[in-house]
Amino acid sequence: MNKITIKELEETFDTKFGEFVKNEINKLDLSYYAVEQTERDMVLKQMIEVLLDPLAKRSGEHRIKDWEKGWGENRDSFRKQDTFSNLVPKYFGKYPYIRWKQKFIKGVDNELEYNLVKVLQLWLFDMHLSNVDSIYEFGCGTGHNLLRARDINKKAKIYGLDWTKASQETIQQINKTYDKKFIGKQFNFFQPDVSYNLDRGSGVYTFAALEQTSDKFKSFIDYLVIQKPKICLHIEPMWEYLDSSSLMDYLSIRYFKKRNYLNGLKKYLLELEAQGKIEIVQDQRSYIGSMFVDGYSIIAWRVKNA
Repeated sequence: MNKITIKELEETFDTKFGEFVKNEINKLDLSYYAVEQTERDMVLKQMIEVLLDPLAKRSGEHRIKDWEKGWGENRDSFRKQDTFSNLVPKYFGKYPYIRWKQKFIKGVDNELEYNLVKVLQLWLFDMHLSNVDSIYEFGCGTGHNLLRARDINKKAKIYGLDWTKASQETIQQINKTYDKKFIGKQFNFFQPDVSYNLDRGSGVYTFAALEQTSDKFKSFIDYLVIQKPKICLHIEPMWEYLDSSSLMDYLSIRYFKKRNYLNGLKKYLLELEAQGKIEIVQDQRSYIGSMFVDGYSIIAWRVKNA
């Protein structure tokens, strides 16, 4: 059995964690088993079978009912038993294998991917959101990430926005259970409410949410440019960060395309930067992923002269 260490994480992310982040990471079980060639081939075969499946669901605006149903299941579970585990989206831990540094590994339990997501968010929230006055998560789903944002920034007003009603209902339950004052609002990436104004000095993030927009994200990014938050952070599946000469990365890219996932965000932000409208302040892959995709690449930016 192996364990992902703080030193390995810092080397992979090319960073140094603060003491709070280190202390939080030390609470997590990052143990795993190596995956040998025969087992790896079995996983790759399973991936290829999915890629050949003509019935695989594609993301897009038409899937609103699916997400209402999915987040509704978490809401109902949390209402029955208000433990944090019932806020965790049910796609985490679905498969025993995850991606780490372009290899498959297998967690000692089904929580390894989510624990690595915690590490990623703790690091990035501490870097970008610890000193903002308000925090907005667009596409917040069950609201589970909002609690981590609160751990990093104790004073900020925290907003959770999502296109489903179930999401706002879950946030209301979170407020009752954890004595929080999170503010929920319905918001649709495909039809942004441009009349909705962000607080001054705010930070914005998305986490595996723009994933569902394919190439229909530009009106949302344009909205953010007009609103001029202090920082915008996206942790999303972006094929531009992967290496198509690697079989694992190549299959991840093919899966992105198969499912109609986010396409072109980095290119569009680079265009806005070239026009002098924004400045990109972080731009890298995390080398963390689920069985099917390396889906947590990072790009952060801010509006110039905001």
